[in-house]
Amino acid sequence: MNDSIEGPCRSKLTFVASCDSTDRIEVDHLRRVRKPVSRSKSGVQGKVADVASGRSRHAESQNELRAFQILLASGHADAWQEQPFVLEYHHDGKKHRYTPDILVAWGDNREVVEIKEDSEAVKPENRARFALVRELLAEHGYSFRVWTRSEICAEPRLANVGLVLRYRCVDVPVAEREKIRRAFSSGAEPTLRTVSDTLRMTADAVLRLVLDGILHIDWWEPLRLDSRVSGTPIGRQIWPVPLGCRSQEEPCH
Repeated sequence: MNDSIEGPCRSKLTFVASCDSTDRIEVDHLRRVRKPVSRSKSGVQGKVADVASGRSRHAESQNELRAFQILLASGHADAWQEQPFVLEYHHDGKKHRYTPDILVAWGDNREVVEIKEDSEAVKPENRARFALVRELLAEHGYSFRVWTRSEICAEPRLANVGLVLRYRCVDVPVAEREKIRRAFSSGAEPTLRTVSDTLRMTADAVLRLVLDGILHIDWWEPLRLDSRVSGTPIGRQIWPVPLGCRSQEEPCH
């Protein structure tokens, strides 16, 4: 089902929803507005298994593939959708259509994301276009950001994401989840080694709960046995994380 939302006379959003139309279209009810295409002559495409939602995420480039992995491992968003809508607007006497790469929701906060190579992001024509897109989306209640390749591929977060995603299919029984929850409810921050050797919890189960957002690691320190695990976020909080948790030094685009 296609749903359109008119802005204050300057633009229109068109969604493809999997349910009947409502005044506010929820992100977890959206579908892609077009089929995946390759942006590379080499035909780079990929899928990322989203265990939580029970489906695959289709990426159109290696940058998107890595970005999706980061969202799945560390974003803890309430919902997100790739290729979420089409923005139609007129500028300089011409009609334009823009489809962003991702729409991410944390509560009522909706963030639209464009994934770009650093060299493309700094081109004057792209900066001007994205400035206009940011203004138009703000009229619909959405914020906008450009997520560059250098930010996506920043280490050690990307390597940590690859390690933690290996545990996404680990089944943690309810009783063990409760045991782990209680162990971290006091505010303790044991290392993975202590978790395994002293608290008698498996590192597999702990890292699975990191994916669920129940436990937390410092994504900006290499993940090792001496890495801390916490019941609350630790380390620098760099996008994608909820707005109120972000570190002051986060780049702004």
